[in-house]
Amino acid sequence: MGIVQRQTIRGTAWSYLGALLGFVNIILLSPRIFTVGEIGVVQLLLSFATMLAQFSSLGFTNVINRLFPYFRDGRGRHHGFLGLSLVITLAGFIAALIFLKFYAPHFEEANMERSPLIAEYSFYLPALLLVTVLFNLLDNYNKVLYDAVLGTFLREFLFRVFNFVLICLFWAGLIDFDGYVFGYIVSQGIPLIIIFLSLLKRGEISLRLEPGFINPHLKREIIILSLFGILTGISTVVLTTLDKLFINTYLGEAEVGIYSIASYFAVLITLPGRSVSKISIPFLAESWKKNDLETIDDMYVRSSISQYAVGLLIFIGLLVNIENIFRLLPDVYSTGAAVIILISLGNLVSGSAGVNGVVLSTSSLYRYQTWLMFILIALFVGCSMIFIPMLGITGAALAAMISNIIYSMLGVVLTGKRFGLWPYRIVHLKITLVGIVAVTAGWLMPQIPLIADILVRSAIVTLIFTAGMWFWKLSEDLNNVADSILSRFRKKP
Repeated sequence: MGIVQRQTIRGTAWSYLGALLGFVNIILLSPRIFTVGEIGVVQLLLSFATMLAQFSSLGFTNVINRLFPYFRDGRGRHHGFLGLSLVITLAGFIAALIFLKFYAPHFEEANMERSPLIAEYSFYLPALLLVTVLFNLLDNYNKVLYDAVLGTFLREFLFRVFNFVLICLFWAGLIDFDGYVFGYIVSQGIPLIIIFLSLLKRGEISLRLEPGFINPHLKREIIILSLFGILTGISTVVLTTLDKLFINTYLGEAEVGIYSIASYFAVLITLPGRSVSKISIPFLAESWKKNDLETIDDMYVRSSISQYAVGLLIFIGLLVNIENIFRLLPDVYSTGAAVIILISLGNLVSGSAGVNGVVLSTSSLYRYQTWLMFILIALFVGCSMIFIPMLGITGAALAAMISNIIYSMLGVVLTGKRFGLWPYRIVHLKITLVGIVAVTAGWLMPQIPLIADILVRSAIVTLIFTAGMWFWKLSEDLNNVADSILSRFRKKP
């Protein structure tokens, strides 16, 4: 089992453990402990900080992903790469602070009547922004050093452990909402400290600059990549943050809270893709450097098959349990069913494209990806302005789905036309057939008491789907994982 597959499995495992804990935090506890406005304000703070972080990086994430192979030296200094990254990132952070200085009064005034809590807690934005920017920098740096798991563990799992503790403290009355928000911000900083100490222990922290190493050609590439990275970075958070900002503008923070809870389920489909993309970046960058199209094609197709298979299973699980989901939630969230289905469908189609986004961003076509991002923004903004006033949060989900699917498919066509690399095979149709059989079985099962219904219905769907995948041998990677697990059980006495 290669390093990509091993880290993908470990990263996905931590992601799903984090998702399970997130389910407890966001679905079971938060709606019963916090008001929809309190849920919404935390989501808005995080969304706004995430968007500003894309500006603050000044596009250098793009440089890290594509050009780090040219700096790698095996001694931990990497020709001053980390120092250069930090200087540029801090410059971007200062620029963001200047923006906040002038924009904050308008932001608070605009939200005072509709979303009073966001105006009250907006002073936390600079601290949350700094933590987010620095963690993103070190996580990306650690990723190109072939460790994509630590950042996933810290952000997806450990942070949610801290959040669970904070929710319990709030529930017990040991802290008020002010204390919860403060603890939430502090908890965001703990993963940053841990990843820094890990890099320091491995001898990978060197802030010494080596400007003489950067020749005119490399300098030009850095500038161009950064410029396009700024534009690309703005767009990468559109479907995860701008939807909440639009809902807040048109509907208010309470609807943001409902939408956030509903859309959480759809995020489950994206978790395998996140892990695959993170670890594939350094390998695809190296392969492009060597012009090794065979390796790129192999990673591309494998990722498409495995992500589509896992994503389809989760999508089916959500479809057959959609009534059960809302039996778990308070009645105020009942309007979110369509949100789950629409965003999940968009994520499923996007996931079926595999690591297409990484293939583009690490190739000579990275500029085209930026233009595709502009199309994504235009689509999402246009669709949101049309559908949110008409359909509320369902309209936001519809806008997200349409934008996501069109953007993903344009990327697939671009990669196929320029490099002859296509992710789809006949096996995708076979996986779809297996999925149809599984979802039909799930729908035909009669309803029984809630917890038993969820467990039994999900087990039937999973058994039918995995059996079909196994006996038809539809995914070599997933079959290898299954074989590895079964072999361990056979060895036990």
